[in-house]
Amino acid sequence: NRLREHCEGYGVHFQDGEVTGLSQAENSFALTLSGGAVMQTKTVLIATGANPKRLGVPGEEKLLGAGVSYCATCDGAFFKNRDVVVNGGGNTAVEDAIYLARICKSVTLVHRRDTLRADKRLCTALHALPNVQIVWDSVITEIQGEWEVSGVKLQNVKTKEESVLPTDGVFIAVGTKPNNLGFDTMIPSDANGYLIAGEDGRTKIPGIFAAGDVRTKALRQVVTAVSDGANAVASIVDYLM
Repeated sequence: NRLREHCEGYGVHFQDGEVTGLSQAENSFALTLSGGAVMQTKTVLIATGANPKRLGVPGEEKLLGAGVSYCATCDGAFFKNRDVVVNGGGNTAVEDAIYLARICKSVTLVHRRDTLRADKRLCTALHALPNVQIVWDSVITEIQGEWEVSGVKLQNVKTKEESVLPTDGVFIAVGTKPNNLGFDTMIPSDANGYLIAGEDGRTKIPGIFAAGDVRTKALRQVVTAVSDGANAVASIVDYLM
C-alpha cells in the first residue's frame, strides 16, 4: 500500500482488470481488458510472473507454507536438522536435494521413473551424499498432516503398491509455468513459454518489455524480479526518449 500511495503521489493511474488481448498498431499498442475496455499505450511492460506446477494431490493446497514448498533456497532453512522429501527428477529437483542435504537431517528424492533426467554431474554429486535416498518409480498421491506436514502417501507406478513415508517437509520441483497470458504467440519465447528478454527487459518487439519470472532467466526470486523492474523501466525511459 505504501508503494502504491507513493506512485499515486506522482500521478500514476491504477486500473484493475484482466488483460485479455494485446495488439500492435503503428507506434502504439492496444490492451483489451475484461469487460471490453481498451487502453492505448506506447509501451507495455509484462511482469506477470510464473507459478510452480502443482501435483494436484490432497493436502497440497491445505499445507502450503506449513511444510509444502516450491523453493528449497527460500524455505530450506526452516527444516534444519529435519527430514524432508523432494519430488522430481530434473536438474531443479536434484539441485534442491543437494542443497537441502547440507541443511537437513535426511533428504528423500521421489521420482516417477527409474532414472533421473538431471545432468550427469548433478547425479554424481547427489549419489555421493550419505543422507540422501531415492525412491524410484513412485509418485506422491497425498500429503498428510493436520496443521503441518507429517508424511506423504506414495504409490509405485509399476506395482501400484502404496506406502506412507513420514517427513517434516515436501519440496515440489516439477517445473514452473510462466503467466504469459498467451502473449508467447506474439512475442518470441523459449520452448517453455518464457518471454525472451535480456537483462534490460527488451523483447524482440520494440516497445514491449518483460521483467521478473515471466522472462527467460537463470534465477527466479523476488530480488531478481525487483531488479528486473528497475532495468526495464530504465529501458522504457530510454525507448520513449
